[in-house]
Amino acid sequence: MTEPLGSVSHYELRGHLGSGGMGEVYLAHDRLLNRAVAIKFLLDSERSDEEGRQRLLREARAAAALDHPYICAIHEVGTDERGRTFIVMQYVEGETLATRLQRGPLGVREAIDLVSGIADALDAAHRRGVVHRDLKPQNVMITTTGAPKLLDFGIAEVQRAAGDVSNGTTTTHLESGGIAGTPGYMAPEVLQGQPADARSDLFSVVAVLFE
Repeated sequence: MTEPLGSVSHYELRGHLGSGGMGEVYLAHDRLLNRAVAIKFLLDSERSDEEGRQRLLREARAAAALDHPYICAIHEVGTDERGRTFIVMQYVEGETLATRLQRGPLGVREAIDLVSGIADALDAAHRRGVVHRDLKPQNVMITTTGAPKLLDFGIAEVQRAAGDVSNGTTTTHLESGGIAGTPGYMAPEVLQGQPADARSDLFSVVAVLFE
């Protein structure tokens, strides 16, 4: 068994899984429920930034509101004794789509099946008024069974207006606005500063499918 790197609450940190624009992710062992989990900490450079902290909490709230087999589940949000905000989430075995694409393109059927699953997950999010806004290969895990898992709702937004946005006929202003995301996968209107909605997530899905 790997020696723990430390502990947070009842979680033992077992290894470093990766880094993102605003967080560090670790593999951890949940001593209470005897399971592997992933824990995302806000980066030290972001820790004193209240906006960064709120982004992390927004990710947790947005994803925790969703229950879908292709969306990574959120278990808990907390703050450790050092004042670091963290999210405890489902540990997903596999690799990111970005890593998989480094070995070459997927076959047509495999690509369509994978993106169909991603689209199904986004449809569930959109029906709850959640727009991801940063869909890209780095934010999609491919599990050991070949199924997708959608990660990182760090810049997701919950639409103010209620109602089904999945049909793409309504553009609703979002809570914080502004341009956020990865330019290579963003819809043109979002790059121009217009609000993101379900249709802009759909543009990103097609960009991922093309890649």
